[in-house]
Amino acid sequence: MDQDSMTFFEKLFRSLETEMAPRFDRVEACLDRMEMRLDKIAAGSHYVSRLVEWSEKQDQFQADTLRRLNDLTDRVRRLEGAQG
Repeated sequence: MDQDSMTFFEKLFRSLETEMAPRFDRVEACLDRMEMRLDKIAAGSHYVSRLVEWSEKQDQFQADTLRRLNDLTDRVRRLEGAQG
């Protein structure tokens, strides 16, 4: 490769670098925004899963409480029936 060809390719690469740099900056900024959104989505889904777990525990707690209340109601009825 002669000196003229080397100079041509060097100028060509410098020109491409100058032209593409702002575009790569825009792409990088867009990817940064996407990353922030995905982080928020991931955090949100984590909190939703925790909320679902809490809700399921509350459902079980309420079912147990209702069962215990019904058991106590039955005991009271039996005791009142035995006395009456």
